[in-house]
Amino acid sequence: MVAKIPKPDEDSIAVLTLVLGERVKFKKFYGRITPDLTARYQQYDDQKGCPSGMPPLVLRNYVDTDGEAVKRRTSLLGLYNPDEDKYPFKELEKLRKKNKLLACPVCGELGRPRTLDHCLPKTTYPEFAANLFNLVPACDWCQGEKLVDYKNAAGTRSFLHPYYDDVNQPLYSIKLQAPYLTPVISFEISNDLTLDLKSLVASHLEGIGFWERFKEYFESSYLNIIRMASETRAGGKVTVTTAIENGYSLEIGKGINSWDAVVYRSLLADPAVMDFLQNGKLSEYP
Repeated sequence: MVAKIPKPDEDSIAVLTLVLGERVKFKKFYGRITPDLTARYQQYDDQKGCPSGMPPLVLRNYVDTDGEAVKRRTSLLGLYNPDEDKYPFKELEKLRKKNKLLACPVCGELGRPRTLDHCLPKTTYPEFAANLFNLVPACDWCQGEKLVDYKNAAGTRSFLHPYYDDVNQPLYSIKLQAPYLTPVISFEISNDLTLDLKSLVASHLEGIGFWERFKEYFESSYLNIIRMASETRAGGKVTVTTAIENGYSLEIGKGINSWDAVVYRSLLADPAVMDFLQNGKLSEYP
């Protein structure tokens, strides 16, 4: 998770009303479920996406047979894949293709996310398949890794929610161990977070398979930093510290917990590493 992002411009309940108003087929089912479905959308927003006390609706309560309940589950899931002339096609396309994000809000990897993650999985909560507040732009990896991992043993959510959680602050950092030319890195969640938020950050990052991905990314990112440090020292116009500070200033615009922002911030906080980059022997980059 890199930053809290604005909820969709469209009100989720208003869009739900438009969606259901277009569904002429299975009108009896939608007529029965609409009051409870609307109440659940409101509850979702009130509880900030937390599943506690919000079990999936029992579809059998809104139909006459078990077989029809199975079919209407498929109908609810289908709301997520509407025809182009139906609601909420344009709203979903806006979230996917016009989100204006520069990094995935679920993990922080750079690049505009092009898929949508159901925070409460639609396989478990088909009633939220097209709930705009339950849909967050995400990179392909996060969308695939998270899958149905959404709550902990206490029944509360085990993931950070980009629309609701206050995470516009450094969430984690890395520590480098010498030799600094080819360091081994470890990972630390910020001690400035509340205990509840620290726990949530830990379960979130574990659930999206974050650490192995970040370590692989760091290897190539750090090679570029070594190269940049060598070129900066050769140029002699600014210090390596200034160069990295300038890089950090650019990267936090993509998200305070975007991956390069985390790398730069972690380096700047470590005097031994910064001394190496400014004065050490960068043997591979003379």
